[in-house]
Amino acid sequence: MKKSLLSALCFLLASSLAYSQQVSFKLLGGPTWIQGDDYNKGVAGEMEFIRDTMSDVSGAFQKLKKGTNFQFEIITHWGRRIATGLGGGYYQLGHHDRVASQGIAEDVPFTTDSTFQPQLSVIPFYLNIYYKIRLTSRAGLDVFAGPLFQIVQFSFERQTTSTVNSFSEKETFRAAAPSLGFQAGISLSYKLISGIALITDILYRSATATNLTGNWSLFSTSATGTVNNSSAEYYYYYYDYSQGKNYPRVGFFDKNGPAGDGISGIRKAHIDLSGLTAMIGVKIDI
Repeated sequence: MKKSLLSALCFLLASSLAYSQQVSFKLLGGPTWIQGDDYNKGVAGEMEFIRDTMSDVSGAFQKLKKGTNFQFEIITHWGRRIATGLGGGYYQLGHHDRVASQGIAEDVPFTTDSTFQPQLSVIPFYLNIYYKIRLTSRAGLDVFAGPLFQIVQFSFERQTTSTVNSFSEKETFRAAAPSLGFQAGISLSYKLISGIALITDILYRSATATNLTGNWSLFSTSATGTVNNSSAEYYYYYYDYSQGKNYPRVGFFDKNGPAGDGISGIRKAHIDLSGLTAMIGVKIDI
């Protein structure tokens, strides 16, 4: 299905350039927001668990919410009202979070320091169908919608140190997956000079990254020894962990998933990419 969609997009582009009445080029950039879903639920559950079981907690693991988006589009016009656009782009979300806390194990106080570094990089390709409305001699409003194909890359790095047995651990995960979806929005334009217009686009994407499978590694050292594990086929899981109360969690495991006391509701995790994007840029008639 994905190959068929890409073939159809390429065919439409070639056909449009060959037979359209006019061609325009759009270049835009601006902020983008996503829902996040399982990742955000997992880090919220992690923070709740730390606050319930540790003391003197400082810092926080942040949710994946906002990033930066850039995109381009070739638009072919078929008269006063209808146009088709084929484009692509890039958007990225990520941050570096640190949480420090204190606890007591066997009447001995200890400190723990953890950092999370998630990064989500997405390359979207899309086909838009436009309905054009002329507001004034210089201003216009376009309404558009169409299918969306995205290449999603997700990476995560966690580093944890503790005074318990001089413990130090680093975990990494990197995965890529395709995603199909839909987008729709509006585009406001104002002609500056002949052939060049200032534009503002607001669009909503609906898409989800699922079946995130990739490379995983774990390296730790302590007074009791060293652990060094890796795999080229680890999965991103969502599950519930109960210890007095229920905490949503996410993590990386082999095909069997997480196991142990208090673990339930195990399923493959996903990241909801749906959300608004607001951009400004230019449109050039070529």
